[in-house]
Amino acid sequence: MWWDAQNLNKARVDRSGKQWHFSVWHDVVDLEHVARVFFWNDARDVTGVFIFPRSARTGVSAIRNVIQKLTSDPAFRLEHKRDLRFPLERHYSTYPSFPEEGVGG
Repeated sequence: MWWDAQNLNKARVDRSGKQWHFSVWHDVVDLEHVARVFFWNDARDVTGVFIFPRSARTGVSAIRNVIQKLTSDPAFRLEHKRDLRFPLERHYSTYPSFPEEGVGG
C-alpha cells in the first residue's frame, strides 16, 4: 500500500536547487515489514527506488533518513537508479515487483 501520510511524499530540494519527488510503498509480507522509496526529478530523467532489505527497520525515521540521503547524495541516488514506469500506483502496487525481492511482479 502507498504511504501518503507524514509528509513522506513531499518534494525536497537538493543543494543545486533541483527538486526531488518521493513515493513510499510499504506492506507486511511473510510477517515482515517491507518498504520501498521511489524517487524522481521533475524531468523524470533520473528515477529509481531504494528497496529496504526485509530485515531492515522501515519506520518513519528510517524512511526519512533514506529520503534525505537520496536528496543530498548523488552517488547514493546513482546506486539506486532504476528506470520507473508512471503512474507508480499502476505498475508497482503488487509485491514483489523487482527481481531482488523474489519471483513474480
